[in-house]
Amino acid sequence: MERDLESVYAVYRTGSFSKAAKYLFASQPAVSMAIQRVEENLGYSVFDRGTHPLRLTEEGEILIRHLERIRESERNLRAELDRKAGLKGDSLRLGCSPLKSAYLIPEVISRFRQMEPDTEITVVSSFRQGMLRDLKEHRTDLAINTFLDTDRMDFTYIPVCELRYLLEVPENLVSDKRLREVAMSVEDILSGKHLQQNCPRVPVSLFREVPFVVYSEGTELYEQSRKIFSESDFRPDTKVTVSSPVMANELARKGVGAALVGDYMVTEGSSLLYYNLRTRWERRAFYFVLRKDEQLQPPQKRFIELCRDYMRERGLEGKT
Repeated sequence: MERDLESVYAVYRTGSFSKAAKYLFASQPAVSMAIQRVEENLGYSVFDRGTHPLRLTEEGEILIRHLERIRESERNLRAELDRKAGLKGDSLRLGCSPLKSAYLIPEVISRFRQMEPDTEITVVSSFRQGMLRDLKEHRTDLAINTFLDTDRMDFTYIPVCELRYLLEVPENLVSDKRLREVAMSVEDILSGKHLQQNCPRVPVSLFREVPFVVYSEGTELYEQSRKIFSESDFRPDTKVTVSSPVMANELARKGVGAALVGDYMVTEGSSLLYYNLRTRWERRAFYFVLRKDEQLQPPQKRFIELCRDYMRERGLEGKT
């Protein structure tokens, strides 16, 4: 029965009998017979064979949930036994977007390594849906997400802080005296000045004469900038369109145009001018995500605590 259930899980993971057979180094008829035996024992169909790609039936979804709990229990047992035997230290598999893995996470990982030098860290960079899929399929232990999917009841969301979006503009592109007077420097952002209630906020419409670096559709910052621009009926003077916020940030540094960025992307050494925009879309919550049926393990807890400490230093913690 155990080998038959392994076939069920392989079909679920790969989405087809043929791919599962290759994964298991078995023949497709052998996999089909294993699935049939499981269904006969259960008295229910596990897969809806009339769909493409192959989908689970309601009974199949229940079975997979139980199989994943069993697999997770086996992993935890093995990890605990290995730690007791001194064979392996703790590990942390972290899922996050390429943007956050470039700007936000390195500092936290550095601090984590100082405290937990024996813990192995793996960072898996992917976007929203891939991140949640990796978490659900146990490729990662913890994910970092700015999206709260209230319809996804299979995850637990742990609020960490609130991120702010700023407009960064090359200094040579700002000729308006009013804009120069309310501009902030990189030191202002790193000290948290932009978070103060009396910090000036300006409408994005004041930047109609400024060239922009904008984001292509499908990215997090595209959605955020689209909301901000639409709210003010603003059409940016687009000079360059990019998919990478890292590229947008570098182009702004080179004087090509203004760009929308998260405040966590602001680093020392920048000569750009920064602005709080007058918009209801300036903020976004930041969450850690884990599987619903699991408890936080010590490495996960320590990483979250260090991340909160770092956010607190930047004035961001506790804003959710």
